Amino acid sequence: MLNTSYSLLLGSFYLTIDRNDYGTHKNRMVQTKHCDKCEFPKMNLETGLTCGLTNNKPDFKVFCPDIKFSDSFKEYVPKLLNQITELKKTKTSVYFNFGLFMGLGLLIIVGSYPNLIKYLKKTFEPEFSYSDWKYLSLFLLVDIIGILLISIGLWPFKKYHNKLNKLESEKREIDSVLKSYGIETLPGKNLHYFRSFGV
Repeated sequence: MLNTSYSLLLGSFYLTIDRNDYGTHKNRMVQTKHCDKCEFPKMNLETGLTCGLTNNKPDFKVFCPDIKFSDSFKEYVPKLLNQITELKKTKTSVYFNFGLFMGLGLLIIVGSYPNLIKYLKKTFEPEFSYSDWKYLSLFLLVDIIGILLISIGLWPFKKYHNKLNKLESEKREIDSVLKSYGIETLPGKNLHYFRSFGV
């Protein structure tokens, strides 16, 4: 008899996982991604996800032959593509500001570093004077300005990439569903694009 389960050792406990259950769970995840974009899904706490056409749980594995994409989904896809396109248009300015402020910040920090170290060492000397303290404070302030400049360049750069990764992650998930129906998400395509495929 074919063994359809396997065990994982977790600390001193064994966790037995049935492969059939795992496959079913994986199918449910795939089905949910499709049904979320359809007009007919029904969800309740007792039965979970069911199809509004058949009143049964989805049983397809790759794609649903009866799917009809909801109007909200058809409207969302072009908006998502437009967001990605518009965001990518800011790439040049984001990278330019990143390079500019990062370069200026590093230049200031590197340039002031020898003097900063010089006056820091003087703090341990008996003849450390008020004038030395003023110079130390000045170079500390210069370094802080350098760090702030780096932050000014780094924050928008990080924000740009985080937002782009989030949008492109959404697009990849949508693409994985639409690919099953022979549809590509392309900028400029709208509702009639989906209708031309009968979905």
